[in-house]
Amino acid sequence: MVFRLKLHLKFFMAYYHVHGLIPDGISQSEGYKMFEQYIASGAPMDNFDGFELVSRFHAPETGEVFVTFKADNHLAISQHFGVWRAKFGLDWNITAVLNDDEVIQRNKQVAEAVVAMG
Repeated sequence: MVFRLKLHLKFFMAYYHVHGLIPDGISQSEGYKMFEQYIASGAPMDNFDGFELVSRFHAPETGEVFVTFKADNHLAISQHFGVWRAKFGLDWNITAVLNDDEVIQRNKQVAEAVVAMG
């Protein structure tokens, strides 16, 4: 008799905040042309297995882009952002962030660790 164990792994989706900077006006102009096509195509890389876009805001006067998303691995992050870096030289500053529930949980964990240290 053979037993097979089926594992249903659900990875934790962590939140991230990204600040992107377009390096120059030419890259910005060309990048926004491609971005308009991307949006017109239904923005297929905004939501896929392991990646979920939460918000995206633009500051075209300064060449900045602000994105919040959830991802379960670094390859998913690269899959979403990599093409913009490769094609237009965008610099991405990616920071892991916590939602309200997570920060409360984190604060409790830190408080317990401090008490345990004596």
